[in-house]
Amino acid sequence: IKGIGNNSPEMKALQARVKQLETSLTNALEINESHQRYNGKLQIRLSEVESDNQRLARQVDDKIQQIRNAGL
Repeated sequence: IKGIGNNSPEMKALQARVKQLETSLTNALEINESHQRYNGKLQIRLSEVESDNQRLARQVDDKIQQIRNAGL
């Protein structure tokens, strides 16, 4: 029975594959972190836009009410 040692071609191939997977994981985690930061910024901007939209809607409603009250 042939054993697989640390210096065997099989073990070296597996170690190389593990290294590739670790590198891929590191890259994926960095991308994920970047996307989460960007998503957070987008969420903040969305909240600002929603707030602006509500303020503008109130202004439009106020102007319409003024026009109605003026009898136009």
